[in-house]
Amino acid sequence: MRERGLFNRQDTSAEDPPNSRPIGDVVRDMVGHIAEIIRSEMRLATMELRQEVVELKAAAIAIAVGNVLLIYAGIFVLLGVVFALSTIWPPWVAALVVGGSLAVIGAIVLQSGIHKIKNSRRK
Repeated sequence: MRERGLFNRQDTSAEDPPNSRPIGDVVRDMVGHIAEIIRSEMRLATMELRQEVVELKAAAIAIAVGNVLLIYAGIFVLLGVVFALSTIWPPWVAALVVGGSLAVIGAIVLQSGIHKIKNSRRK
């Protein structure tokens, strides 16, 4: 009697399919591709960082030039205040009043900044 069923089936496909590669080669290629992706990402990040530095450098130069011009403008405004006050007071008194006022305002701002720093360190 002939046995029927799937239990007698023999698997004759013990050979690898014609396009298959050993697992080691596949893993090696995967690691190589991952390494290449990482290198590409590093190059991209470096290029983006360089571009950002160039943009920030231009912004920093513009800020520095703007600050210098504002300082000169402030000096001329203060000089104008001295000239205006010298019409009613002697020029030396006008210069002392403007200088003294700046010293008081500067001391208040400086003290405020020192106080803020001390409070931020306590937290």
